[in-house]
Amino acid sequence: MASSASPDPVKAGYWFFGHDLNRKVAEIPSELFTHLYACFAEVDDDGRLIIPEPYSELFRDFTKTVRVRNPSVKTLLSIGGEGPNISSAIASVARDDKLRNAFINRSIQLAREYNYDGLDLCWLYPSKADQEEQLASLLNEWRSALDLDFTKTKKPANKLLLTAAVFHHPGIPGKDGNITFNYPIPAINKNLDWINVLAIDFYTPSPSNSSRETGPVHAWRNPKEPNRCGSDGIRNWINGIGPNPVKIDAQKLVLGLPFYGYQWTLVNHDDHGFFAAADPANAAAAARLEFRIIQAKHINRNSGRLVNDHDEYGASYWHHEASWIGFEDEHSIAAKVKEAFRGNNLGGYFAWHLAADDDNWTLSNAASNARDNAMNNPNLTLMDKASGEGDDPNTSSSSSSTTSSTSSTTTTSTTTTTTTTTTTTTTSDTTTTASVNICNIL
Repeated sequence: MASSASPDPVKAGYWFFGHDLNRKVAEIPSELFTHLYACFAEVDDDGRLIIPEPYSELFRDFTKTVRVRNPSVKTLLSIGGEGPNISSAIASVARDDKLRNAFINRSIQLAREYNYDGLDLCWLYPSKADQEEQLASLLNEWRSALDLDFTKTKKPANKLLLTAAVFHHPGIPGKDGNITFNYPIPAINKNLDWINVLAIDFYTPSPSNSSRETGPVHAWRNPKEPNRCGSDGIRNWINGIGPNPVKIDAQKLVLGLPFYGYQWTLVNHDDHGFFAAADPANAAAAARLEFRIIQAKHINRNSGRLVNDHDEYGASYWHHEASWIGFEDEHSIAAKVKEAFRGNNLGGYFAWHLAADDDNWTLSNAASNARDNAMNNPNLTLMDKASGEGDDPNTSSSSSSTTSSTSSTTTTSTTTTTTTTTTTTTTSDTTTTASVNICNIL
């Protein structure tokens, strides 16, 4: 039985156990979501699928807990996560027939035992050419097993979903910038209900990326480096590219919304736009700053300037003296969601990751309201979309906004924001080659 794109828009979020223990599952505003992911079931060195022991009860109670606020929300168990060891373990499973079979059977057993509505493969990321066929085999066999499991009851409500988190582009390059892995599009089309596209982290302070200058961290557009942004990746998924001429239905693409950013230290306080000379602000250059931390410890504590560049890069940043943070705020999140639904007819969005939101769930509310607004007001112009017109004002901090055709700049304080118009300019060229710019993960 082939999968099909989700008939209703997906409003999803990933909840990372361990990392997210600063907040309780019961706090999740599940009424804002259609699907919630419990993350992550692990794959050990022998290819065995396990629930991390310290969090086993949290995984077990996840579905029951989030359904208190939203009885109709669906839950999925996500398998994998970030890190080279995790990726290597999944690769071991994918290339071995016996391990694949055991992995698939165990995943279905866990989903049933823990009362999940589906399963998610979070392989970040495949890196070798032969893994394309191996991933295709895993997906084909997984779907067959799920169909067999479904025949036991034949109740639609008991049919498990199958999704996957994927790179922002259908081809993944190696360190030299050349594509080393292509996603098996036919197998994805046939077997997955949808894919979660991680259109994130195009510029980070890591040594292999942009450690000497700032950048539009989670850019939606990029006139400077066109293949280093979310819209280009989505376009390639939809249209096919190179050795992947097979297209994928736009409704099967669910757009990732990053709830975090990165911090640089400016070399010159007066040069503070995108691509300004800067150094990593933290010893761990690639350390992420969650939105709730950015809001509480930077924006709300310091007078500074928030720039929402909707039209040129589709990215936001905040700076104060030498501190510069590229991230997504409620306005850039809303603009991205509207682009996804109204401009590209995508299947939905997902938050990566939920507990990074602030105490008021500002980003979660902004995304949900923007999706509803995009569906209910299809005739709003691009300018309306950029400005957030029509969104629930309660999802934003108290602010007054105007927009220009290029960008909006906001001066912030601890209580209110007052917005004026300005133009964001770039000041320096990057030295990264175009081929490497497709990705920054290696």
